[in-house]
Amino acid sequence: MTQKSTDLPPFARSWRQLYSIVIGSLLLEIILFYGFMRYFS
Repeated sequence: MTQKSTDLPPFARSWRQLYSIVIGSLLLEIILFYGFMRYFS
């Protein structure tokens, strides 16, 4: 009873790609907010 790609959003082809997108966007936000903190402090 395994579902291959029915649980994935349409922009991700695999779970590894989905997790990479999530972790990449999190790192981008951390870097962006760190830059904001340094610039506005």
